[in-house]
Amino acid sequence: MQRVDELDTPVMVVDLDVLEGNIKRLQDEVDALGLTSRPHIKTHKIPTIGHMQLAAGAVGITCQKLGEAEVFAGAGFTDILVPYNILGAPKLERLTRLARRVRMTVSVDSEVTARGIAEASQEAGTDVGVVVEVDSGGHRAGVQTAREVQTLARAIADFPGVSFQGFMCYPSRPQMTDLWAEARDLLSRDGIPVNVISGGGTGAQRLSKENGCTEHRSGTYIYNDLSVLRSGNCTLEECAMNVLVTVVSTSCPGYSTIDGGSKTFTNDALRQDDALRKGDSNGHVREYPDVFLERMNEEHGVLSLSRLPEGAPRPKVGEKVHVIPNHACGTTNLHDVVYGYRRRNGEEIIEAEWPIPARGKIR
Repeated sequence: MQRVDELDTPVMVVDLDVLEGNIKRLQDEVDALGLTSRPHIKTHKIPTIGHMQLAAGAVGITCQKLGEAEVFAGAGFTDILVPYNILGAPKLERLTRLARRVRMTVSVDSEVTARGIAEASQEAGTDVGVVVEVDSGGHRAGVQTAREVQTLARAIADFPGVSFQGFMCYPSRPQMTDLWAEARDLLSRDGIPVNVISGGGTGAQRLSKENGCTEHRSGTYIYNDLSVLRSGNCTLEECAMNVLVTVVSTSCPGYSTIDGGSKTFTNDALRQDDALRKGDSNGHVREYPDVFLERMNEEHGVLSLSRLPEGAPRPKVGEKVHVIPNHACGTTNLHDVVYGYRRRNGEEIIEAEWPIPARGKIR
C-alpha cells in the first residue's frame, strides 16, 4: 500500500471519504428540494467521478466545451448539456456527431447561433436540444429579458433539426424568479412547452428552487475550495482536494517556498493586496493553519509566515504539506492525474489513481 506522503510533488490528491460525502450531500439536498441534479464535470473532468454522480441520482451531466462532452460520451454518458454558444463549421460537425450517439442539449442567446445549429443538425439528420441562456447578472452571455426569451424560443420552435427545451442561467440569483415566471407565461400563451428551467452554482440549489427552476447544476461542490469556503457553502473538512507540495526553501526571512506555483494552482488567484487586506489567501496549508499561500510565480509558491505566533513551529526544507487551493476547477486543468486516498490508522493510503482525460479540452 502506498501512502500519500510517498508521492513525488507537486501532486493533486483527493480524500475519497470527503468526495463521496460531498456527492451524497448535494444529491440529498436537491432531492429534498424537488430538483433534478445535472452536475458540472468542469471541476473534476474524470468519468469515474461522473459515474459516481449518476449513481447517486444525477439525471445527466454538464460539460462546458465539446471536447469535454466527447470524452464523457466516449465513457458511456448519454445525456449531456453544453451550456455554451456553439459556432463555426468544425464545432457544429462535432456537435452533430455527438448528437448521433447521445442526447445533446446546448444553450444559445442569439438567432444566429440557433440557426447555425439547426442547419447543421438538419443536414446531419440529427436533433439537438436547445435552451435559451438568460443573463442573471454576470454579463458574459445570455439574453436580457423575458420578451427576448420569447422571441428566440419562437425562432427555435420553427427551426427543423432542433427542439426547444427551455431556458437556463448561471448563477441562480433572486432576480430570476420574476423573469422565469414571465417567460413561462409568455411561452404558454404561444403554446411552446418549457421542459426544463436550469439554474446553477455551488451552494445555490435552494435559490434555484425559489426561482422556479426544475434542475440545478453544481460543479465545484465535488471538491470544494477556498472560494466556496469564503462564500459560506462548505467547511474546511468538506474540502476534498489538496495539492501535496514540498518546501524547497526557507532562506527568505518570514517566508517559505514550495514547489508549486501558478502552473500547479493556476494564476486564478486573489490579488495579493486584497488577500492581505481581507485576511484571505491563495491556499490554505493544512499542517500550518496560520501559514498561507501569499503569492505565486510559475514554479514557486511563497508561503507567508507573518501570522505565525511567536515560537510556533515553521515549515522545514524537505517537508511535504497539503494546500487547499483557491480554485479547484483551474487546478484540476493543470494536472494529468489525481490520487484518491482514505485515512487509515492516521495514515493517508492511496486507493485510486485517476487520469484526468478531459483536462485541456478547451475547444
